[in-house]
Amino acid sequence: MNSVRRLTAARRMRSVTALASVLMAGVALAASEDGHREHDPHEHGHGALDIALEGEELVAELRIPAVNVVGFEHAPRDDAEREAVHEAVVRFANAAAVLVPAADAECELEDAEVEIAGTDRDGNWRVGARGEVEEGHEGEDHDSDAHGKHEEEEHEEEEEHAKHEEEEHDGDAGAEAHSELHATYRFHCHAPERLARIDVRVFELLHDAEEIGVRVVTAAAQAAMDLHPGETVVELSP
Repeated sequence: MNSVRRLTAARRMRSVTALASVLMAGVALAASEDGHREHDPHEHGHGALDIALEGEELVAELRIPAVNVVGFEHAPRDDAEREAVHEAVVRFANAAAVLVPAADAECELEDAEVEIAGTDRDGNWRVGARGEVEEGHEGEDHDSDAHGKHEEEEHEEEEEHAKHEEEEHDGDAGAEAHSELHATYRFHCHAPERLARIDVRVFELLHDAEEIGVRVVTAAAQAAMDLHPGETVVELSP
């Protein structure tokens, strides 16, 4: 039974990912037609949030520079930096701390995938986690033994990689580095026709973030807008 459930979930996730890709292409087109300003691929203080609603499936993808999440962009170099990255991944896996669909739409979180990944001058690094909500749990509850074990394994792998980086590049604080947080949240909404707004709370988790560019596509509308601290509501009503 568990293997069948995992297989079904995997197929469902692939279909939703494909759906999101198609819908996001429509969002990009709508954004260009509306004259929405596109930020550089990696612009400190600026993030991007893509939202797609198809039927009862709601998918949201967030991207933001790691410097606005953990305060630095290089691979973690000591225990404090490794812990900062690990804790950030855990915080963003709690979808309710990032964005909240209108209660009337009865949206339940089904899957959250979060990673912080980057490129130093001589290599790549990443710390990530994926938690699928078990049946009978609240959407924002990602605490499970399996998830915790996965987090621990990810943390150990990241520590080993960081140790290797330190040995090879000790003291090379000036190396060029770029990294970002990428999070994907998938909801099942039982009343999608009542999804009039989404409250974006992510600014509360960020440092010195100025703006998040939002692109939205639903069956009723396509839109683009910019959010700022104090202006954090995405209106989805046509």
